[in-house]
Amino acid sequence: MDLLSVKNYLQNNIRANKKILLSISCGLDSTVLFDLIKKSKYFNDKNIYYLIFDHQKRSEGKYEIKQFIQFYNIINKNISVKKLSLKNGLVGFQEKSRSIRYEFLYKYSKKRNIKDIFIGHHLDDLNETFFMRKIQQSSTLGLSNIFSKDYKGIKLHRPLSKYSKKQIENYANIKKLIWFEDRSNLELDYTRNKIRYFLSANKLWSKINKDRLLFSGINITQSLHQNIFKKIQNKIFYIDLEKFNNLNENLKFITAQSFYHEHRNILKKQIRDENIRNFIKILTDKFHKGKERSVFSGKIGVFNKKICLNLT
Repeated sequence: MDLLSVKNYLQNNIRANKKILLSISCGLDSTVLFDLIKKSKYFNDKNIYYLIFDHQKRSEGKYEIKQFIQFYNIINKNISVKKLSLKNGLVGFQEKSRSIRYEFLYKYSKKRNIKDIFIGHHLDDLNETFFMRKIQQSSTLGLSNIFSKDYKGIKLHRPLSKYSKKQIENYANIKKLIWFEDRSNLELDYTRNKIRYFLSANKLWSKINKDRLLFSGINITQSLHQNIFKKIQNKIFYIDLEKFNNLNENLKFITAQSFYHEHRNILKKQIRDENIRNFIKILTDKFHKGKERSVFSGKIGVFNKKICLNLT
């Protein structure tokens, strides 16, 4: 990996005069991303915002953050440190932490009119998530679209997603960067850490990557719902009932699944097959205007004389 590849990404995906938010953990991945973006000189410094998360799981964390800021001389009013306060316990900690981080990134960005967030996810993260979903028997949609490209309308950028952890570490060592390893990433109490260890110990990275690439080519289903479910307000979608009911049963299922998958960030829980079948049944039956019907995470009813789904 090199500076040129990241410059090419920036030139192809975002205008130079845009505000951006860089999510930093002070670990290897986000440190390399920080270094590449700064050295690219693509953005005006005043348009780069930094958000550092302190999970408060390690006593040394707050000192590492101070050292990181001092070492890289980040004298910028656009830098913020967010302390996360999660209840003790290992079950679901990483997932809860992720949800809280994304929600705070969203609120921070909205307040400052930032439309683009940069995250240090890399190829190994991509393959780990794919493997996790596979053993959890995720649907084809879940396996073909691992990382969301946006969160509640704010674009998520992952310029390092084509590079492995080893490539990123090689770059950091060559450039003599300073970063701080989170020792909890090596503890096998967390599911993702167990998966990372399993894939490394059995030398499965290449195999999993090839498997993931096969699924990544299945993208036609991800756009099926866009001609049928059209957003008219926040969480309210017009349903083209005629188009939906002209589909065969398999396509109806895939279309509804695709819609819910795209908007999974605003759902309170994961949709199940029986929820989709109930959704299809309501739309397939003769729908009586004016009669509101409950469906998964919302209701179907009439809004501005149109049949709409409201994701409550």
